[in-house]
Amino acid sequence: MRNSKKDHENRRRDNIIDAAVFGLFSDGEFIEKSVTKTLSKKHAVLVSDTPDLLKDLTYPTLPLSALGLGETSFSGDSVHQAVCDLLQSKTKVDVLMVDMTWSAKTVFSNMSVKDWGHIAERISSDFGLGLISIYNRELLIENQMQSALRAHQQFLAPSGIHKNPYWLPANLSVNGTIDEQMAFLLESAVADYAGIKFFDPLDRSFARGADPGWVSKPKQIQITTPKSKGWQVQCLGPLQVYLADQSLVSWNSPGSSPHKTRTLFAYLLSAGEKGAHTDRMCELLWPNEAAEATKRGRFHHAVAMLRKALGSKDAVIRSGEFYRLNAPEGSWIDISSFEQICRRGLSLAKQDRVDDALLIYRSGQELYRGDLFEDIPLQYVHSENEDWCLPRRRWLRDMALKIYRDTSVLLRSQNQQDEALPLCQKALVLDPMNEDINCETMRVFHAQDRTDAIIRQYKQYLTTLESMGGSHKDASIHKVYRNLMQ
Repeated sequence: MRNSKKDHENRRRDNIIDAAVFGLFSDGEFIEKSVTKTLSKKHAVLVSDTPDLLKDLTYPTLPLSALGLGETSFSGDSVHQAVCDLLQSKTKVDVLMVDMTWSAKTVFSNMSVKDWGHIAERISSDFGLGLISIYNRELLIENQMQSALRAHQQFLAPSGIHKNPYWLPANLSVNGTIDEQMAFLLESAVADYAGIKFFDPLDRSFARGADPGWVSKPKQIQITTPKSKGWQVQCLGPLQVYLADQSLVSWNSPGSSPHKTRTLFAYLLSAGEKGAHTDRMCELLWPNEAAEATKRGRFHHAVAMLRKALGSKDAVIRSGEFYRLNAPEGSWIDISSFEQICRRGLSLAKQDRVDDALLIYRSGQELYRGDLFEDIPLQYVHSENEDWCLPRRRWLRDMALKIYRDTSVLLRSQNQQDEALPLCQKALVLDPMNEDINCETMRVFHAQDRTDAIIRQYKQYLTTLESMGGSHKDASIHKVYRNLMQ
């Protein structure tokens, strides 16, 4: 009996159910070796828009659009139907290999990878179809990597198929209690734990971990091992918060002050897990109110309005004189992904991986919709006691400027000056007096053979700088101008 069960398990592991392979598209040997051994005597189809992916292997290829992928969003039902249509055609398919480069193009790319794992599981289950998700390791930011590690049942490598010890089925990752999830993971790691139950179902509401409401522990805004969909918080540009049901938070609840409610959320978001003291928030929102009792009363009303806007009294937690946001598990914030994209793009650019860097940078441009908390009224951006917003706003703007400039440099290296110029113009709107951006704009004009535009840009920069009382005596733009004019 034991031997037959073991043999069945071995056969199961030899079959592709839902596997991921992480390789370098610039050196496809690892990926090719991983799939060659696994796909022996199987009919496989590659779904990809990447030229020369698996170039030494002869598999039929379909574009990503054939499965409804490659856009900024996708529907699980539409992908499922596309696979169904494919299987009903004359094409013989045992295994689908999907190029995951498309996930880098989505604004909420880490959420897309997580959702893709659920879709892949559904396809494998419904159609008995093997599915290999091929990730370009150089394009993955940290959030995506963590999502990918939990999205697939198996990993592929040149040594064969390997069970993923971190995978949870969709029904458990979304709806399972913590004890159910742990039981599944233990059984996956050690067969002896099969069928174990930590708690009696009748006692689950009292069990530790099953009902986290018993003890509220501080948690970071960015949750990397989500159990369900949480908030999606967009801080770059106008502050927008989408709740778990994908509804957009409205700050205009009857009886509220929208600007103050929005500012209170932004301030608590910036405070993170440590929270913020009541006095600081009162001073920020009502700096001219002398009566402490009045300020306190207004603050408590503002907190009530914020909880109402977020749809739960537990959305804001009080501990003594401190308050903090209580973001649901699975919450996402754009700042984290933006910072990761900036680092990854810079690394790729330094390696002369132009196409890959451009792909990552364009994703960053999609995320940067404007200044941090752009719609927070100026009088609330800082107080006499602290400068809680402006330094980080300037830092993120500088990162956006570097993305625009670096993307322009890469495009110029590919003789794509017409695509580079609009990026420079966007950057100049953000900071017209940025010397690096002005220099890059002049270089683009030079590549377009537009001498008059170079002169105009140079004079405009100097004139504006002088009108603002600045000095350009030692500015490097002079040397750039002279070199370009020669």
